[in-house]
Amino acid sequence: MAHLVELAVEFARAHLHGDGALVCKVFHGSGYSQLAKLFKDNFRLVKPIKPKASRNRSAETFLVGIGLK
Repeated sequence: MAHLVELAVEFARAHLHGDGALVCKVFHGSGYSQLAKLFKDNFRLVKPIKPKASRNRSAETFLVGIGLK
């Protein structure tokens, strides 16, 4: 899945306006810290968000990157 997130960030860099945002659904596990770093390297503000509708034991999280660097 990491590869898809990398492609999404690449697409965002090519097509988002400077103040645009990218939201990706990711799962905690191996590779999560690299994805978070990828977002931090490319966006001014990065927020990991776990929706209230998500089960507590679910590993899903949304990474939100706002404002391209």
